[in-house]
Amino acid sequence: MPPTVNPSASIKERIANTDGLPRCTVPGCTRPTMAATGVGLSEFRCKAHNAHRARHGSEWCPTYKASDLKPFLQVSAKWIKERRTETSIAHALIGLKGLLDGSGEALPAQDIKRHSAASRARVAFARLREANVKPERLLAIHMAVSALIEDDLGSHRVPEFRIVQVAKCAHRLASGTHRHWDWPLDNGTTAPLAFHAYPKSSGRVLRVIGGELEEICAGVSERDLQAIRNLKLARFGPHPSRLPGWRPLWARQRDGGAAMKSRGTL
Repeated sequence: MPPTVNPSASIKERIANTDGLPRCTVPGCTRPTMAATGVGLSEFRCKAHNAHRARHGSEWCPTYKASDLKPFLQVSAKWIKERRTETSIAHALIGLKGLLDGSGEALPAQDIKRHSAASRARVAFARLREANVKPERLLAIHMAVSALIEDDLGSHRVPEFRIVQVAKCAHRLASGTHRHWDWPLDNGTTAPLAFHAYPKSSGRVLRVIGGELEEICAGVSERDLQAIRNLKLARFGPHPSRLPGWRPLWARQRDGGAAMKSRGTL
């Protein structure tokens, strides 16, 4: 019988034998890497930037707000509606419908905390199906996120960021389990009682959700990327990063830190 391996001891041994760089490699960060401090396996990033990447798909670029994505979503939805019979779009919609229909049972959010990322991703798609989210909406999300990242000069243009941003946008459509009851009171009346549970929007599960959507939607999004950008520009104007005087996030953060130091608040 093979000896039992203690996963926790194995990870501790790997951490002890990992030699990381002394400082985080994210520009502007002066914190030590997780490997250098002996608290993790990351040889190039600190704990804070590792957590940021797990949650947002980028070490430094934040998640887009709904208001940032809204104009791209509107033009993407219109584009799909007008061309839904085209072969590539029709195939993508069929694939998305199959993904939703084949996702299984929409388990309560509080019951899946210890499930695998693949299992939690299936539940996420099942919740979307139960919330009556249409395949057209999911395709529009992928197209909109792809166009926004390309339009935004300050964005992080790596596949992981796009995949995670698509997943987070889809996840927000039906992210939790909600229960409502009428609780009886001593005076014979009732009071509303609500229960809300939300699954964690971070880590491997976002990569699985976004990866499934990427596999189905990437061909259409890549083909129609410039058309969506042109439609958005004509209807809503240029992205703020395309306007005179715009400065990237790192420059604004650097100037803000310098200003705080000059005022003696740091």
